[in-house]
Amino acid sequence: MKRSLRSHIEAAINQTWNPRRFDRRGRVTVVLSFPEAAFPDAPQWSPGPGFTATAGDYAWLRDNGDGTSTAVVAGVGPKELPGADGGEWTEPEVWTATAPNDSLFIDSGAMWDKPHRITWLLDEPGATVTREPYEGHPSAAVQDHWDNFHEQWGFVPRRMHRGEFPYADRRRFAVLHTEPDFGSLPDEAQLLETAHTLMRLFGAKARVYAYDPQRGTTRDPMHTVSDGTLTDVLRALDRRASR
Repeated sequence: MKRSLRSHIEAAINQTWNPRRFDRRGRVTVVLSFPEAAFPDAPQWSPGPGFTATAGDYAWLRDNGDGTSTAVVAGVGPKELPGADGGEWTEPEVWTATAPNDSLFIDSGAMWDKPHRITWLLDEPGATVTREPYEGHPSAAVQDHWDNFHEQWGFVPRRMHRGEFPYADRRRFAVLHTEPDFGSLPDEAQLLETAHTLMRLFGAKARVYAYDPQRGTTRDPMHTVSDGTLTDVLRALDRRASR
């Protein structure tokens, strides 16, 4: 497995690597795809039947079939708007709002990339908004779990990118990216070791993507330009090794 991964990484780099160019190219991305069983302790929460996740584990949308949609967004605010009690807004909240499908917020597609704009619905005449404290809400437990996971491992496996599922199987994934001979980034040997370690520990499968000079990104579905996850994972693994 490691030998095959090394060959794929080297081949991806060599497709575009040219040390004589100012833009040295040779950038490479390894995307790790994780089985569902990789994270058995991860909590899950959904607002209920008919809701579709639109932005990871904190935003959901349901078409009600009557010309309206219901949006749920966790961890909203605080913002420079009145709190739920009319006073100062000081703590994050969970918002549940039903609004016409042609309202600015619903129609704009913001639920897929900027769901915290749900606060726009305060000014929407046809909208109904319910606000709950985020602290103690089931969605907060999900976020806390992944915050702790990131502290331990340096990454959070996600299913979505900018409101879309980049892979048809909708499995969780992580992006490890580097550029050879770039002083502040891990090198390709560290990329190989880190990817192989996570594959072994979590049962992940790897896809390797070369650089596309025309796009200025690697060829993965996320069109990665840069990503600091590899550095974060290396630091986390070093911390674990020193304990």
